[in-house]
Amino acid sequence: MRKLISYDLQPGMITAEPVFSHDGRQILVQAGSELTEHIIRQIQNWDVPFIMIAEATEAELLAPPEKVDPVLEILPETMAKKVMNFTSNLEEALYNITDFFEALRNGGTVEVAGCRQISAKVARHLVQPHEAINRLLFRITVARDRDYLERHSVSVAALSGMIATWMEMMPAAIDEIVLAGLIHDIGKIRMPRSLIMDNDPSPERQEMLMQHVFFSSELLKDVAGLPANVFAAVTQHHEYRDGSGYPLGLEGDNINFYARIITVADRLCHIVEGAGGLNPFNLVETVKSEMFTRLDPEVCDTFIRRINDYLMNNPVKLNDGRKAKVVFLPTINPTSPVLETEDGMFIDLTKNRDISIIGLTF
Repeated sequence: MRKLISYDLQPGMITAEPVFSHDGRQILVQAGSELTEHIIRQIQNWDVPFIMIAEATEAELLAPPEKVDPVLEILPETMAKKVMNFTSNLEEALYNITDFFEALRNGGTVEVAGCRQISAKVARHLVQPHEAINRLLFRITVARDRDYLERHSVSVAALSGMIATWMEMMPAAIDEIVLAGLIHDIGKIRMPRSLIMDNDPSPERQEMLMQHVFFSSELLKDVAGLPANVFAAVTQHHEYRDGSGYPLGLEGDNINFYARIITVADRLCHIVEGAGGLNPFNLVETVKSEMFTRLDPEVCDTFIRRINDYLMNNPVKLNDGRKAKVVFLPTINPTSPVLETEDGMFIDLTKNRDISIIGLTF
């Protein structure tokens, strides 16, 4: 038999040993089970790092399991909730926000109740923040062929809520932050799609894009029932701690705290959406480099600490083609971890500069 990371599993493989829950008390998949696409997705959702797979000759000797597909049926209720279909929730929210924005483009009005219904769907992933990172930050699940504005809005809403959850904010505050993240770029519906999608970095285009904050203010200023913090977060999410932002050039604690969270989430999403092959350690390095200038240090520190927890034991791809997992993150330089390759070799990236991580393995 051989050990495979969960993201290398293929339909038709046979489990050589039972797959257990993290506490070792529940059998999630029995030995001798043939893996299907459905079972593989569930194993990945459970964050099981490695699976023992039977070779062809061994598989013939394994007794078939009593149940062909034991997934979910044998899980306790609390774990069953954790393997809910996050992708489906976010896709539904994406369709809803697409319809909402299109209605606004055609002369519709903003209604807080409708926005809250959509943001509540986005917030469902927060029952398992680890999965939120996996799907939202390193595997953006919403379809790439959709309008950028709608996809970006859902991603920022979800990541803003995740960060607020990590910061142990009150549920009502988290709900408002998710809502603010969902509509943070609402003013862009008054701009041509070609302008939003264009990657031209020219000052002229950037100046035109900056007008979206003014349009957002105009759309939301008279909306009944919109919380003041939500309005402030939408209109201030481009204000930076060092005063270099817009539209007012606010500094430090003069910026609404909800806005500071959304600014970090917005920055993260822009990095991920523009990356061909994302190296999460470079992402952490970028956030660290901006946490005492443009971005809020408290929000950034929370993100960095929690993302480091996520990266431990995660499979990564190396520049020499090998796969490895993260086994140690140095406190001083967590962007250069210690790795263990598939053949049991340990690599300290603080000492070995010829090897580098080029991305996560999915």
